[in-house]
Amino acid sequence: MESKHFLIAGSILSADLLNLERDVKEALDTGVDVIHFDVMDYHFVPNMTFGPAFLKAMRAKFPNAIFDVHLMVSPVTENIVDDYAKAGANWISFHPEACTHIERMLTHIQELGCKAGLALNPATPPQLLRYLWAKLDFVLVMTVNPGFGGQKTIPATLTKVADVKTMAEMDDAKIFIEVDGGVKDSNIKEIASYGASVFVVGSAFFGAENKQVAIDALHKALEK
Repeated sequence: MESKHFLIAGSILSADLLNLERDVKEALDTGVDVIHFDVMDYHFVPNMTFGPAFLKAMRAKFPNAIFDVHLMVSPVTENIVDDYAKAGANWISFHPEACTHIERMLTHIQELGCKAGLALNPATPPQLLRYLWAKLDFVLVMTVNPGFGGQKTIPATLTKVADVKTMAEMDDAKIFIEVDGGVKDSNIKEIASYGASVFVVGSAFFGAENKQVAIDALHKALEK
C-alpha cells in the first residue's frame, strides 16, 4: 500500500471522452492519487472501452501517474495482460469468472512488475481469496454490477468488504481493498469503515462542476 492511508482513484469512464487528456491532467492536479481504467470488451460486460494503445498514449503524457487497469474482459489471457503491462499499467485486476487458472495469471501479472488484483462482482463469494493471498496485492470489490458508470452502491456489498478485510487479517495477508461503485462524499466514510482504503470515484468527481471542491469533500469526509 502506498504511504497515504487512503487513495482516491479517478475512473475516466465518467470523464469527458472527447477531452480525456485534459480531464486526467485536472484530476492529477487536484489531488486524485490513481487513474482508473475500466477495460470492457462487450463480452464480460455490455460495453466497450479503452484498449492498450490508449493506455500507452496516456502513459506518454503522464509518465509518473499510477494507472489502475480493471480488466472486465473474457477470457483473460496472458497476451491481454502483457499488452496492458507494456502499455504502462501499474495495477492490473481481473475477474475470477473470466480466467481458468487464476493463480497462474496473478503470478504472471506480478512477474511483469505490476500489482495483481482480483475483482469481485456483487454476487461473487470471496472464499477463493483464502487460497490466493500469496499472489494477491489487492482485492477490488465491486459495489455495483460492472459495465456502466453512475450507479448507486448496492448496500449488501459492503458486508463483503468487511468479510474480505476480516479474512485477510485472520490469514495475515498483506493486501489492500479497493472499492468501485457509487462512491461519493456522502458514503465514502462508511465504506472506509468496512475496511477499504482505495476508492474508485467516477461521476462524483468527473461530473462535478468544481473538481477541486469535489476532491476536497472526499478527503474531508475521510478525515472525519
